[in-house]
Amino acid sequence: MRFKEEKKKEVTDSPYISPNELAQRWQCARSSVDRIARRAGLSRLCLGEGKNGSVRYVREEVFAYEKNRLVSMN
Repeated sequence: MRFKEEKKKEVTDSPYISPNELAQRWQCARSSVDRIARRAGLSRLCLGEGKNGSVRYVREEVFAYEKNRLVSMN
């Protein structure tokens, strides 16, 4: 169990976030994450090529996007 905690800490220290992590965070489908990120103009880091390549988003950009999308209920 300790190994999982250490691994989790390493992931959160990364400046990047995966589409699957965002899908869990936003509680939506992976395809929705891709669509939202594209429309929001989030920067993508593409590792590899083609359908087997990996995509990562810049964590700080994601946080800024979320902050910008907050709606006040006044």
